[in-house]
Amino acid sequence: MYRPPARYGAAFSEMREEHKGFSSLEHAYPMGWSVPPACPVTAVIDIGSGSARAVVMRVNEGGGIEVVAQHRANLYLMDHLNEQAVLDEDIVERTLDAIEDFVQVCLGYGAAKVYAVGTEALRLSKNAAEITGAATRRFGVDFRVISGAEEAAYCFAGAVHGLPVSSGLMADLGGGSLETVEFSRRSLESVNSLPLGSLRIANRFNLTDRPAAEDVDAAYRYVREVLASAQVRQLEGSGALVGSGGSLRLLSRLDRRSMSYPILKMHGYCISGNALARLTTWLAGATREERRSIPGMNPERTHSVVGGAVVAQALLDHAGAGHIMVSGQGLREGLARHPQPLPEDQGITLPSRSTVRIDGLAGLVQRFALRFSERGPRRADLARRIAGAAWRWRHARLTSSLQCAALVLDIGSAIDFYNRFNRTATVISRSDLPGFSHRESAQIAAILLRAERERIPRRFQKTRLLTPGDKHRIGQAAAALLVADELERRLPPGCPVDSVSISRECGTVTVVTPAWSRASGSGAGERWEAEFNQPIHIRRG
Repeated sequence: MYRPPARYGAAFSEMREEHKGFSSLEHAYPMGWSVPPACPVTAVIDIGSGSARAVVMRVNEGGGIEVVAQHRANLYLMDHLNEQAVLDEDIVERTLDAIEDFVQVCLGYGAAKVYAVGTEALRLSKNAAEITGAATRRFGVDFRVISGAEEAAYCFAGAVHGLPVSSGLMADLGGGSLETVEFSRRSLESVNSLPLGSLRIANRFNLTDRPAAEDVDAAYRYVREVLASAQVRQLEGSGALVGSGGSLRLLSRLDRRSMSYPILKMHGYCISGNALARLTTWLAGATREERRSIPGMNPERTHSVVGGAVVAQALLDHAGAGHIMVSGQGLREGLARHPQPLPEDQGITLPSRSTVRIDGLAGLVQRFALRFSERGPRRADLARRIAGAAWRWRHARLTSSLQCAALVLDIGSAIDFYNRFNRTATVISRSDLPGFSHRESAQIAAILLRAERERIPRRFQKTRLLTPGDKHRIGQAAAALLVADELERRLPPGCPVDSVSISRECGTVTVVTPAWSRASGSGAGERWEAEFNQPIHIRRG
């Protein structure tokens, strides 16, 4: 059974989960916390049925991933398998040329070890050994063709690790196959590898170029039949349907472009069944050339995207889910986290969501703002206590988002001090922040942007991610962030944060701090009074 490595240390030992599994950051970053040094570089080569990729990554102790470099080649191995399941000589050489180029990129970024795997097309090929053997002899690559069960387990380790889910069904939609994993309490339970890849279905049912309606219907029925015969479980209760793979990410990107949506990262995006049905009908009614001109379309997927949409729609309907939560990670990230062959039972248990959240925040600090490692935790603690006093310890989720905004503010300071709130918000809205939902990321970014200006930007006002109640309280959270920042800036290095006392007296928040003057923090005080309709009393003591 694979389990995550040791944590960073005692600094995270008091992490606790509250409010139905929601993580509090109250004790996560005490004084003296330090960020570990940069992690070594790991490189993974994935020879898929459609495309092949090399990804160079840093993987921290908690499994957080920073992509250093990526390289891609479109080989379409599934199209080059003849009736005897043999790859032609030309594609064998092209694949080896791509692997040679991949290895050069990986070594160029300092990867000490390169791991390479082949999936469905090579599993089916009778001469796959020509590729794996030559790659090992010529380039020194540890290249193995993995089973469908192994692929599913690696996809689970990659896709679900950084998502705010506990139990459900994970599906990785590749070009040649669909891997499914049933999981509970973030532990793998059972796997399936099915011949339902987007490219495979598109070729089998002639879905590549404005297909006939009866062909689309036949493909949908076939996928439903295969899922049912494989006894892929339907979801119950609060189980989530998680999807990964290039086709799903493309469909989600097209859906996101149709609305006002402030979070630019794809990891954690939820695409609804209605949106999938609309996209399937729209894309099936277009020629490949017309699809190529669609904004956001990947030209390399114009021939397989309808196949992917049909599989996704059938999977969602079979599972009985309202939406698919899309993961920006999958096989390659899972292999990077666990590069050695899996145990025979493919057993994997992922870290808890609360642990993943802490690792994600630590990873951001490590990449951007090492020199501010003391300030962020102090500011986060002050912001939490200020909001707690003002809100009478209600609104726990928004308080946690406020803490996160206070903790990572120094990312913006490291980039551009004068626009630090805006710069930090940009990083939050664009980065794959593990363990955080898009709603939480939107709250964090909106608090930061609201602290910099009088109103939340329009893209946040119209998004489905924030409620009207959020928008009012985000203004108050922004005022609390500004006060916390003013208080923390005046604390000398090494000064404990508990030297600042915060209380609520007669409905008014009172702060007693060791470093303050009559000229301090006037702008923050004015913002507080405007948002809360009452002053905040700050004095030195």
